Amino acid sequence: MVVLFAAMPTGANAYIFAVQYQRQVNPVSGAVALGTLLAAVTLPVGVGAGQ
Repeated sequence: MVVLFAAMPTGANAYIFAVQYQRQVNPVSGAVALGTLLAAVTLPVGVGAGQ
């Protein structure tokens, strides 16, 4: 279960703070998008391997 949570994508909190403080908005949005994409690919593999 811990591995499953570790593989989850990052939340939007980083993006919200970046926009709020007007700092590094583009890199943060890219990192959140990349993390979500990678989680969509790796999560099924991790869940399938655990069964």
